[in-house]
Amino acid sequence: MANDIKEFIDFFHEASKKIRSVAPKIVRGRDGKLTEQALKKFSRTQLEMMAVWFLAKKPKLAPSVGTMLSKVLMEELELKLKNHVFWRELDEIYERYFPRQTALDELFKKK
Repeated sequence: MANDIKEFIDFFHEASKKIRSVAPKIVRGRDGKLTEQALKKFSRTQLEMMAVWFLAKKPKLAPSVGTMLSKVLMEELELKLKNHVFWRELDEIYERYFPRQTALDELFKKK
């Protein structure tokens, strides 16, 4: 899991630079713990797609792992995850910034 935490935080850093043209502030320790908690509920691939959605759709919020994984935002995302239209929108956003197709079955795989 430690590798997934590092890989997600690295991905978030790169995605923030690509989508918002700004490097996020990574808080060592705190962001790792938040990511570890989120990985108990979601796969790394799901978190990465959620990060792309967050960075693209919430421009007024700070580009930080802590903000993305805040209780309020995670509750909003959990509700959206149940809507198939959200997944289509998420795929379109992801494709725009990271042109590679992720199969839906890959998104729901747990390690």
